[in-house]
Amino acid sequence: MDNIIDQITKFTQKLVATPSQNFIDSESGVANLVFKKLKDFGFKPEIVGPKEHPSVICHIKKENTTKTIWLESCLDTVPAGDAAKWEYPPFEAKIVGNKMYGRGAADSKVAIAVFCHLAKELSEDKNFNASIFLGFDADEQTGNFTGVREVIKHAPKADICILGYQGINEISIGARGWLRLKISTIGKSAHTGSRTNKGINAIHAMSKIINAITSLNLGQKTEPFFEFGSSLNVSQINGGVAINIVPDKCEVNIDIRLLPFQTKDEILDTIKSKIGELKIQYNLEVSQYEQAYLTDAKNSFHNFLL
Repeated sequence: MDNIIDQITKFTQKLVATPSQNFIDSESGVANLVFKKLKDFGFKPEIVGPKEHPSVICHIKKENTTKTIWLESCLDTVPAGDAAKWEYPPFEAKIVGNKMYGRGAADSKVAIAVFCHLAKELSEDKNFNASIFLGFDADEQTGNFTGVREVIKHAPKADICILGYQGINEISIGARGWLRLKISTIGKSAHTGSRTNKGINAIHAMSKIINAITSLNLGQKTEPFFEFGSSLNVSQINGGVAINIVPDKCEVNIDIRLLPFQTKDEILDTIKSKIGELKIQYNLEVSQYEQAYLTDAKNSFHNFLL
């Protein structure tokens, strides 16, 4: 067991030392490392998807079984940001005590390493009676999910899928969804010093919209298995061209994390109704949407893991 843990640790370090930051790096370096590891294990991996954002898949079939287990984790990470602010360099994968420090160490490169070695162990275990499908997807952290959509095209119908996502110290059987909105307000430009032409300030209008939306408390809902609740954040704002010009446009991006009982249409209707009370000219676009999900808590595989 110690030997396997050591191998997993060393492979994780290689993965962390290979940057795959979304919007900055291609995942090709990490994909090639995973491809080689699986090939060295005697498997037949494939690289799928676009050249700049490749994903890795691998079918490991066992005879005389109709069961399939799917192991899935992402190849990319969020950006490391200012390396000078890190206690240890983000791509050095330095181990201090019993912790590894580095961008993507937990989310989710250790899962990639674990799944590769787990697949090898299970494929050699005569008592394990199921085929294995490995999927390591690119472009996850952006929220575009083009990688996993590509992986799904090649995936078999699986009996169970395990997502490698570390850090919460518990088995998760569901996930919040998200609704990402772009809202823009339209004003009328003018010089801020004008005595007669006051213009219409788009930022002032947006502040009223933000206050109206946050007053709805859409980000404070809970339900069983989601005690941490939903969330709503105005995460980006842009408006104005100069300090002495009344801004004629303002844009905000809003990130809403949804629970299973919350639907896109319900949320949009609630927001539009509230903004409508303000009599403000605005545009609203849905940038991204994924519904929340929850696996049956009585699922036999879930109970087996417990």
